Amino acid sequence: MTETLTTTETIARLNDQLRQGNTKIGEIRITQTVKALPPEHQQKLLQLVRDFNSFESGNDPYGERDFFAIQLDSKNYFFKIDYFDKKAWLDNQEVSSECPENSDKTWRVATLMKSNEY
Repeated sequence: MTETLTTTETIARLNDQLRQGNTKIGEIRITQTVKALPPEHQQKLLQLVRDFNSFESGNDPYGERDFFAIQLDSKNYFFKIDYFDKKAWLDNQEVSSECPENSDKTWRVATLMKSNEY
C-alpha cells in the first residue's frame, strides 16, 4: 500500500532529511557568530539540530518543521530553513520556491544562528 502524504507532511519530511544531513536537497549554513565558537561547541550545536524532535503546535504552527530554538550553555540558538527555486539558486539568484514540497525544484538552505542574529 502506498502512503499518501499531504503537502505539509512532505515538506516536514524533507526538512527532517536536511536536518539529518541530506545534502542532495539542501545545505546547512552557520553564521559568523556560530563559526566563532570553539569547534566542539559547533559540533554540539549541530548534534542538537540533528536530534531535535520536539515539534508541537506552539513552536511549529504550520507543521513544516522549518524553525526551532535550541540551547547550549544557557545560550539560545535558532535553526531556520528557507526554500529557494533550485534552478535560480544554481544561477546564483535567490528566488523563493513556489513548491517547497518538490525536492527536484526546491533547494533548502538552513541557517544555524545565535538568537540575537534573527
